[in-house]
Amino acid sequence: MSIYSFSFSPTGTSAKILRGISAGISEKLNTDVIFSDLTFNSVKDIALNSDDVIIAAAPVYGGKIAPIVKQRLDGITGNNARCIVVAVFGNRAFENAAVDFATYMHECGFVICGAAAFVGEHSYSTADTPIAAGRPDRQDMADARAFGEEIASRIMGDELCEINPSSLTDEPMPAESLANFRNFVIGYQQQQATNPITYLPEVDSSLCDECGSCYNACPTGAITPETHDVDSAKCIKCCACVKICPQGARLFPTPFAPVLSENFKLRKSPKWLL
Repeated sequence: MSIYSFSFSPTGTSAKILRGISAGISEKLNTDVIFSDLTFNSVKDIALNSDDVIIAAAPVYGGKIAPIVKQRLDGITGNNARCIVVAVFGNRAFENAAVDFATYMHECGFVICGAAAFVGEHSYSTADTPIAAGRPDRQDMADARAFGEEIASRIMGDELCEINPSSLTDEPMPAESLANFRNFVIGYQQQQATNPITYLPEVDSSLCDECGSCYNACPTGAITPETHDVDSAKCIKCCACVKICPQGARLFPTPFAPVLSENFKLRKSPKWLL
């Protein structure tokens, strides 16, 4: 049996949580977990065996797993290997992401034996509009390790069995926060229908020192090195370019940030199902 972990993690959050889970597995089983980063690379013709285990982690964008994650995993074949999916969300809601991820992995030939949702700092979070700022924190990482230890215990007892990922449920959101967010989304959609605006990361040329961090951090190659322009067809709004800029020259002026910051301050905890 080999144990693999795969993460798509433009800002490093999903990878951090996955490494915590992997550490719990590795220490409990006294074995290595083989880590692969999908942020810039696709899986190339990898076929697993039925006794292998894979843990796959990716961020939630708009309640789903980003399509690029599936593209990065397109070259993998499960052959009935056991799979645990981990959706990392920004403290609002993971919605259908875990099921979406699990469905794709099942279509790739995996048996879904676990699903989890962990909180990480939202990609839109800034000092002025904090959204799950600093997460995963120490408690989150302890929970990630505990989840890994539980996976290891299931493996040791031959109890890592197929589950229904739709049984993984989120914590309910406060009714007022939910109503505020829904009203905002309705207004945003109406505005976009009459006067559409494409929001993209921007650069403050007075602060930019041409270090190249932004386009090197972009997982889709959406930033032109010479001009720093952003290709809207390639940008997935992961905000890796914003987070990585050492000069603070990058920003993403999305109208979603203030409403998310204001309405989703109540801390959510990780959820998992095995």
